[in-house]
Amino acid sequence: MKTIFSADSIYINGTEKKDYSVVVENGVIQVIGKRNLIKQQFPFAREKKYDGFLYPSFNDAHVHLKEIALLLSSEDATDCKNYQCIEYLIKKSNKNFVYIYNFDFNNLSRNEWEKLFESNKKPVFIQSKDEHSVFVNKAALKEKQITLKRIRGGVLVKNKGKFIGILKDRAIELVKSIKERQISIKDVKNAEKYLLKRGIVSVTNFDFSIYPLLNNINKNKDLKIRIYQGIEKNSLQDIIGENIHTGLGDKNLRFGPLKCFMDGSLSSQTAAMYRVNGFPSSFTMEKDELNNIISLSNENNIQVAVHAIGDKAVHTVMSLFSHFGNQKMRNRIEHLQFINEKDLSLLQRTHCIASMQPIHATADATLVKKLLGNYRYAYPWKTVLNSGKLLAFGSDAPVEDASPLQGIYAATTRISPNSTNPFVPEECISRKEAFDAYTTGSAFASFAENISGKIKNGYLADFILLDKSLFHFNDIMNIIIIKNIIGGIEWMKSQ
Repeated sequence: MKTIFSADSIYINGTEKKDYSVVVENGVIQVIGKRNLIKQQFPFAREKKYDGFLYPSFNDAHVHLKEIALLLSSEDATDCKNYQCIEYLIKKSNKNFVYIYNFDFNNLSRNEWEKLFESNKKPVFIQSKDEHSVFVNKAALKEKQITLKRIRGGVLVKNKGKFIGILKDRAIELVKSIKERQISIKDVKNAEKYLLKRGIVSVTNFDFSIYPLLNNINKNKDLKIRIYQGIEKNSLQDIIGENIHTGLGDKNLRFGPLKCFMDGSLSSQTAAMYRVNGFPSSFTMEKDELNNIISLSNENNIQVAVHAIGDKAVHTVMSLFSHFGNQKMRNRIEHLQFINEKDLSLLQRTHCIASMQPIHATADATLVKKLLGNYRYAYPWKTVLNSGKLLAFGSDAPVEDASPLQGIYAATTRISPNSTNPFVPEECISRKEAFDAYTTGSAFASFAENISGKIKNGYLADFILLDKSLFHFNDIMNIIIIKNIIGGIEWMKSQ
């Protein structure tokens, strides 16, 4: 059955067009044209006429779906600034094992972390906002009977020689039995609602362990969002043996890129940087290992996405992609937060997609200035575009809020909350460039550019309806997402 979608304006071919309509059948756009002509051509089709502005739906190029679900069902420390707040969350929890997410570990001193490690009889797990550090108290280690040891690429944080409960990067593997938790179908549904309320219909998901659950939900035709599923590095041989490759799946759930980590993060001070005090110059994996992974993956039609934040890590990943990568596989650098000026020509030469998160820049601006000073090529979106690279935007949710509207604001203003001064304003981009990065850019990065990212004949009927024009209303933070249309079916924010 055909349905006509009409609105005050519809975003078609890069322009907001008035008095246009879109005809949808079986979840796919069939015809686009002037409303009066569409009504004449399809007199018996049902019409949905909206007050508002219709756009292709957002595609978040980097989320952690399981972590979103866990955050929504656990204690949220996003707004915690001190020891007392963490103590309060622990005491108010009615769980036997307390899980706390999204805490900025820089808000506590080492003495306070040591006190927290020793003091609570109740087992406690805390995950940092950037997901590169976790804390477990003594009671948690005792309950799970975990003995700690040094691990390459990881850090056990100590205070005057004494372990204080914090593990960074690969050391987190030591407490995997605590960190890894099962989630339910209900938890996935809550995560979907979180994303849909922000206008996000498609995502690249880098939580690997929930694929079986997502697959079962999809088999029952109950996935509301479209998922491009990342693959865990340690599963590469198994994936190849099962003839799984990037793109395998259906329109709702497909296999995506193999994910690797070259370094840590800014907040945890484990990003691999050139000559910066307090940051490592080493990597979380060996270059030879990544060489082999890129070659083997691409030979087997598997895209590779490498986490690289520090400028040294970014340089190394670009070099390896240049030498060992296959251009047709659209290999991705995830984050690319810092690039050395000497590497700008390498950026131009390297065949890769920059998968970046604009809201990181405004969230991290103060910390960057504190740790790195005036770093010119920080979160360098404009530089990436000027180099001829495709930009795919995401959020890294739940590290930051997934809202693309907040992301577009960050990308175009680079102004942090409670500030009026833009952070490295030379890297601001236009609204259209930011919107494209959340739609056509993310679609291309997930090999979906022929079915999504645009309102175009033959494309999936995935739309968002906004109450104001995304390109002509100044205050983007006060634009409201009224509803989503997913495959031609309405999804209201109240659902």
